[in-house]
Amino acid sequence: MLFDKNLPLLIFDLDGTLIDSAEDIYTALNQMLTKYGRRQVDLPTLISHIGDGLTKLVNDFFPEFHIDSGENMDKVREFLTIYETSMVQHTKLYPGVLEFLQNYEGAKAIITNKNIEPARAILKHFNIYDLPWIDILGGDSLAERKPSPLPLRHVMKKADFTPASTWMIGDGRPDMLSGQAAGCVKVAVHYGYSKPEELVMYQPHHILKNFSDLKALI
Repeated sequence: MLFDKNLPLLIFDLDGTLIDSAEDIYTALNQMLTKYGRRQVDLPTLISHIGDGLTKLVNDFFPEFHIDSGENMDKVREFLTIYETSMVQHTKLYPGVLEFLQNYEGAKAIITNKNIEPARAILKHFNIYDLPWIDILGGDSLAERKPSPLPLRHVMKKADFTPASTWMIGDGRPDMLSGQAAGCVKVAVHYGYSKPEELVMYQPHHILKNFSDLKALI
């Protein structure tokens, strides 16, 4: 794989960073809550639970099951069955994402806490799955997910980049913590699903108010 090593390795989060997927997750979750006679959630509440992966998301609304239990995993699979039928109905790329990814000559990767299969399906839908990624990792791809530094270290090793030359770009706490633990440059996204004041405590090196600001930042 050929890329310009004078440019940083860009590691992107997915939901809230490259794509706005909240409405489709919200619809699927409320369908599932309705099925079990539970009160529906509003969109802001749902958004506040996005970021730590599907296992945690489902467990937040079915807390009677231990997060690692078979019962919770059954609920996760049930949610996926619902979500996968309409996961690109309202989901969209943020403005500027497609053009940037198609033209960036440096190394790039995606590390999301979203399960890998729906992540792949969404990327294929938007015709960006087959771009020359170093890797695309989901929350179930490795033994650990963000906020662990393991996924970032895996990608850096694969691309032969140092932490100082690697940018972790994301909108959530797991992104900032994983970037911090791996020693990478932290780029906080302010247009995503976390409030800017929730990210400032992680002392990001850079801030993106819009995705289109990334090109000038580099």
